[in-house]
Amino acid sequence: MTSSNGPETISHVIAAASENAGRSSDLVIAASQIVAKRVALGVAAAVDPLRADHAEFGRMVPEKMEAFAAAGMAMLGQSSDAGFEITRRASDEMMNAASATLEMAACSNPMALAEAQSKFALSLLDRAAANMIAMSMLALRAHDAAMAPIRERVEANVERLS
Repeated sequence: MTSSNGPETISHVIAAASENAGRSSDLVIAASQIVAKRVALGVAAAVDPLRADHAEFGRMVPEKMEAFAAAGMAMLGQSSDAGFEITRRASDEMMNAASATLEMAACSNPMALAEAQSKFALSLLDRAAANMIAMSMLALRAHDAAMAPIRERVEANVERLS
């Protein structure tokens, strides 16, 4: 999932969510194939333990630990990025509020005050929408980054077990 060069829109969020959903669906299908293959290996091992695929059974837990550890590290990195972005946006909002307060305090009449309040309210709504889109993209990128090592492991298992 890549970031756009310009401001992101709700269309970007929908596209990223669709991409994540498609990848998740593919992951479920691939994982079910792996489970089916490993169940068959387990049944074969129960019937003839000496001819069991001990190497495959020995890979199961370590590969999951490796994939989930990598996913955790990816999520840690993403949460750091998200924390920075949230802090930056909160700071920007504090500056906007302070600026609006000063502008409203300088108004010479009720009409000017109403105009300044209206201008601030409209810009606040625009920023709130932009912040919602940005936070949605952060969450979707974090999900994608965390799932990447798991997808890679599942894809490798499908290829090996095919």
